[in-house]
Amino acid sequence: MAKNLIDRLSVDESNHEYLMKNYQEGGRFKLFSNVFFGKMGVMSKTNWLMLLFCLPAFAVIFYTAYRAFDYSVYTPFSSNFGLGYPVVNDAEEIYAGLMFQNNMFRALLLIPCIVIGCIGLAGAFNVIKYESLGFSVKLGKTFFKGVKNNMVTYMWLGFINALIFFVFELSLNFFGNPELALAVKIIAIVLSAILMAFVVVVSLYVMTQAALYDMPLVKMIKNAFWLTVSFFLQNLIIFILSLVPVVLLMVMGSSYFLQLIVIMVCAMLGFSYIVCIWTIFSHYVYGMVFTACIEKDKPQKKNRRRAK
Repeated sequence: MAKNLIDRLSVDESNHEYLMKNYQEGGRFKLFSNVFFGKMGVMSKTNWLMLLFCLPAFAVIFYTAYRAFDYSVYTPFSSNFGLGYPVVNDAEEIYAGLMFQNNMFRALLLIPCIVIGCIGLAGAFNVIKYESLGFSVKLGKTFFKGVKNNMVTYMWLGFINALIFFVFELSLNFFGNPELALAVKIIAIVLSAILMAFVVVVSLYVMTQAALYDMPLVKMIKNAFWLTVSFFLQNLIIFILSLVPVVLLMVMGSSYFLQLIVIMVCAMLGFSYIVCIWTIFSHYVYGMVFTACIEKDKPQKKNRRRAK
């Protein structure tokens, strides 16, 4: 492990000793299986509690989807061919402008919705933290205790991620602008997507730290940044694995039966799966890195005592 990484990190030593004391033995895949599949009832109930905080986001998505359908039905495309009445010039441009406004309206409304959704993540991370450490939990009490203790931190993270998502949405919608060069559009989308993925990983590290340690937000963000950069390959693999629910929703096919199954599975376990995989992975990283930070300082403490 790089020494400069250890020197840059801040550690909550007392709570880290609590983590290591209750750290379950065995591989991370085995622990994930024991927690996620062995506690399926807890995972499902946690997911449903999390979904309550996502209701505003679902409402915005459904409402703007209805508006988009409304625009597609009532925009007079046929007027340009001499068949529509009344005649409207540049109907396709009008439709494109309405869709751009609708997408930007959705992105703006989702900013507070993402903040509210992240408040629910505070409860989910708290529940799965205790489950991964081998404790039996009272679900409702543990969930809302996590919300109470870490609400402000998660709200800030939600706000930052919402702004990054808005930038990504903006880059996607400018793809249809004929005045911009194709290369500029592609570069903007790629850069905003990379930025969003990076910020999400940093945020997940901060969320797992907030659920486990007692440190100022600035120190947790600093730790999360260096851990994201230092464990790039491992983070990339875990990030891809955590996208399984999203990928399933995107490629569920045209079969209504298959769509129903995928939607039900994601509704019951999607958020819990993501929280579980990042909790267990981050605990492994903290156990390795923060322990090295504490061990590094022990000889220095002895030398200070001798000097006194």
